[in-house]
Amino acid sequence: MSINVAVYMHVSINGMIARLDNSDFSSELARSDFLKTIKRYKVNVIGRNTFNTASKSNGFPLDGLNIVVTKHGIKLKKEWKNVIVTDKKPKEIIKIIESRGYKNAMVAGGKLATSFLKEGLVNEIYLNVEPIVFGKGIPIFANENFEKNLRLLQVKKFSKNEVRLHYKVLN
Repeated sequence: MSINVAVYMHVSINGMIARLDNSDFSSELARSDFLKTIKRYKVNVIGRNTFNTASKSNGFPLDGLNIVVTKHGIKLKKEWKNVIVTDKKPKEIIKIIESRGYKNAMVAGGKLATSFLKEGLVNEIYLNVEPIVFGKGIPIFANENFEKNLRLLQVKKFSKNEVRLHYKVLN
């Protein structure tokens, strides 16, 4: 695989990436780190739920290529020239990215990240661990039958309560 694919997610202590209402729980420092990191990757691959949340912010779409993966219709603004909506599978999405000359991509969203990880397309995982626990929410990876071994590359401390873990996917 010639594309380096990373997953970056904010996660609660108990493994949730979003509340059921998709309200944000990540800190300003964590959001800033995400934006710095995604700028290095130049390609942002997100699912419908992540798109619905991101499109409400001033920071969307990000510079570079933005791919929204969904089977549902999405209204795009005319000025969003760098946004592609597709219902293609992860390997086909990699081909789209390669055909446009990109070497790196960042994937966000639980179900989408799971599908890329399950197909062996993810090289790195960034987890920003937030100091919060809530009972009902969207888990970091969808309940699928797969297993991956990881090697810790870096621990970055944002504050006295918050860290980012950076892993390499080994298999």
